[in-house]
Amino acid sequence: MKISRIIVGLLLLASLCAWAHYSRPYPDLAEMLAHPEQYAGKRVAVFIEARVAEQTEDGFILTQRGHRLRVHTGIKDVPLNEFVAVAGIFQPPNRLHADSVHQAKGRRWKIAVSVIPVLLLVFLLPMALRFDRQTRAFTLRQKPHA
Repeated sequence: MKISRIIVGLLLLASLCAWAHYSRPYPDLAEMLAHPEQYAGKRVAVFIEARVAEQTEDGFILTQRGHRLRVHTGIKDVPLNEFVAVAGIFQPPNRLHADSVHQAKGRRWKIAVSVIPVLLLVFLLPMALRFDRQTRAFTLRQKPHA
């Protein structure tokens, strides 16, 4: 009974991961640039690891995993190397008329700070719990009597 619950849980988790991987609502920048005619005039978004590489007179140049995209927008104050998420209409071969630009200020700092609770769990849980091989379960450690 227990093993079947574990198997069902793992299958559900695997199917959720597969669904998340294959049901992307927007293509990534490499796919757009490889097949520009397929995305011409369509609304697209670029948001995963997208950075501002340089400023232009009408927007900025965006890079994502080595690919470059010229973004036309009214926003002029996006700092260089800032992580951004942009959405708009794609114009071949490598242009985006953005109607939405979101700056991810402090993104790397937020990721670094979110690692702290994980590290605390990794170091503190073994001090509070022990694994009992006979029952195959974690139990609280007994406090030594003084």
